[in-house]
Amino acid sequence: MTNPRTASFPSSTRRGFLLFAATGTAALAAGCLPRPAPVTYDLSPAAVQAAARRTSRTVLIAEPEAIQTYDTDRIVAREPGGVLSYLPSAQWSDRLPRLVQTRMVQAFQDAGISNIGRTTDPLNPDRVLSSDIRAFEVDVSAGRLAVVSISVRLVDDWDRRIVASSAFTASVPVPGTGAAEAVPALNAALAQVLDQVIAWTVRNT
Repeated sequence: MTNPRTASFPSSTRRGFLLFAATGTAALAAGCLPRPAPVTYDLSPAAVQAAARRTSRTVLIAEPEAIQTYDTDRIVAREPGGVLSYLPSAQWSDRLPRLVQTRMVQAFQDAGISNIGRTTDPLNPDRVLSSDIRAFEVDVSAGRLAVVSISVRLVDDWDRRIVASSAFTASVPVPGTGAAEAVPALNAALAQVLDQVIAWTVRNT
C-alpha cells in the first residue's frame, strides 16, 4: 500500500495543485509561509433508528482495529491509482478508532439498548463486539464519495468463540472539495453503517 501523504484535496486540475505545492514548499524553505492551524472536526452522534427488539445480553464494544492509515486523527482521501493522502489543514478531534467506538456506543444507547458499554467498563459481559475499520475515507478515484466500511465480530466472553461475523459498507456523495463538505458525508455514511451493525447485533445476541 502506498504510504499516506499530506496532499491537497483533489481539485479540478492536478497542474494547479502541483504549482501550489511547489510554491508552498519553496516558501516554507525560506521560512516565509507559516503552517495554518488545522481545523478540528468531530464525528457527530448518529441519528439511528430505534432497535426493533432488545437483547437481554450485555455487550461490550471494543475499540476498532485499523491499519496505520486510519489509526490517526487525520482525514483520509483516496486518489486515482490507490494513492492515499490526508486532507490538508483538517483533523479529527481524536484518533479515528476511538471516535468510532464512542459513536458506536452512543448509537446503541440512542437505539434503546441500554445494556451496552466499552470493554474498559466494569461490567460482566456476555458478548464482545470487536471490529475493524476497513475504509473511512473520501474516495475521489471514481467521483467524490464518503466511504465507510467496518467489519464486525461478536465474541462469546466465556470461551472466546466467534458467534457471528459480518461486514457493512455505506457510501454518500460529497458535494464539495473540502473537509467542510467531506465530514458531514462521512458522518452520514457512518450512521448508515451503525444502523446495520445495531440490527445485526440484536439478531445475533
